[in-house]
Amino acid sequence: MTQKTLDFEVESTIEVPIFNKFLPTISKMDDGPVKVNEWDIPNTIKELSYLTHSHYRYYGKFPSVVAGQILEQLPPPSDKHYVLDNFCGSGTTLVEAKLRGIKSFGLDISWLSVLASNVKVSNVDISAVQAELRLLVQWFEKNKCSFEAPEDSFSQKWFEDCAAKDLNAIRHYLLNLTESEVKDFLVVAFIGIVRRVSKAHDGEVRPHINKKKKQRDVISAFSKKVNDMCKDHIDFIGLVDDNVNATSLLGDNLSLPEQFDDGLCYLAISHPPYLNSFNYAPVFSLEFYWGELFEEHYTGGVKKLYKSEMRAHPANEKLTEGYFSHLKKCYEETYRIQKDGAYLAIVIGDCTRNKKLVPVVQKTIELVKEIGYELVEVNYRTTHYGLGKYAYSHRADYHGDQEEKKDGIIIFKK
Repeated sequence: MTQKTLDFEVESTIEVPIFNKFLPTISKMDDGPVKVNEWDIPNTIKELSYLTHSHYRYYGKFPSVVAGQILEQLPPPSDKHYVLDNFCGSGTTLVEAKLRGIKSFGLDISWLSVLASNVKVSNVDISAVQAELRLLVQWFEKNKCSFEAPEDSFSQKWFEDCAAKDLNAIRHYLLNLTESEVKDFLVVAFIGIVRRVSKAHDGEVRPHINKKKKQRDVISAFSKKVNDMCKDHIDFIGLVDDNVNATSLLGDNLSLPEQFDDGLCYLAISHPPYLNSFNYAPVFSLEFYWGELFEEHYTGGVKKLYKSEMRAHPANEKLTEGYFSHLKKCYEETYRIQKDGAYLAIVIGDCTRNKKLVPVVQKTIELVKEIGYELVEVNYRTTHYGLGKYAYSHRADYHGDQEEKKDGIIIFKK
C-alpha cells in the first residue's frame, strides 16, 4: 500500500486488514437526492474467499466485499444495535460484521446454511479439532471395511461405491461424537467434501455428472478440508473479538422471531435468491442426502424445512408473482421490527425470461417503497469472474454486453 505525500510516494507501514483489501471501486453516477453509483468488483472468487468465507462452498453466494462495503457505509449507532441478514445463506454478512466488531444475526430456512454460518463465526478450539481429526483417521483405517455403500438409486447415481462406503464410515463416526463446537466444525467439513468426492462437477451450480472426473480418496479429501479450515479459522480468530455476537437462526423470514422485536436492528442486509437462477434445495441435494441423519439435531426435530424455500426458478408468470409477493411480505417484516432511521440494503439482480428482461431491481424498489421505506441509494454492481458452463451467463452476467440487465445493491431508510 502507498500513500501520496506532496510530490513523492512513501511506503505505508500500516497493513490493511484482508477484509478491507478488496472493497469495491465506487464511481458516482448521480449525486442527487437518491445517490446512484457503480460498484466494480474485479477480484476472483478465490481472492474474495478469505478467512472463514472459504469454509463452505455456497452456490449463489454474494461477494464478501458487498456485505463489507455496506457495513463500512452504515456502521451501528451503538454496541447494542445489530445487523440482521434475513436470507443468511452461508453467513457472509455475519463474518464481515464480526470482523468489524458489529453485532449480527442471520436467519435461513436451511439447517445446512445455519450450521455453516455459525461455525464460520465460532471461537472453536482448533487444537481440539486437530486432535479429534487424528482420532477419526485412526478409527477410520481400522473400521472402514465394516461399512457398505447405501443401496438406493440416488447414492448409486452420484457416488462410486468406494466413496459412498467411506462417506458412510466418516458420517457414522461424526454421528457418535458428543455435541460440541468441534463436532459442528467437523460436520461442516464433511458436508463440504460431499460434492468433491461425488461424480458431479465440482464447480457447477446444479449437480451434473462429470464422466471425466477422477475419483478422490475420501479420507484424504476430508483431512485436507479440515486442515484448510483450521488454518483459515486461526487467522479469523486472531482478527475478531469473540465477545461480539454473531448468530444464525433457523427460521422463515416471513415471520421474524420475537427476539427481533427489540427495535435494535439498525440495518437489515438481504440477498434473496435471484429470479430465474436456481432453487437451493436441488442444488444442495447431495449435501442434504449425506446430512440427513444430522438434520433432526440441528433443526430441533423440524425436518425438511428447507424444502419450503422461496422458489426462484423457473420464472413463469405464477412463480414470478409468488416471488415478488414473498419479497413484499419479508420486507414488511423488517419494516415492522425496525425503528425510524434504520436501513434496509437489498442485493438483487434483474433476469431474463423468454429472452425478455424482467426488471427485478426496479420492481423491488417499487414494492419496498410501497411498504414505507425511503430509497436513498442505488448501486449497480459489476463482476468479472467466470460463471461456469452450467451457470447460464446470459441470465447472470452483469458486465460487458448485457448493459440493460442490472445487478443492484439498493439501500432504503425507514
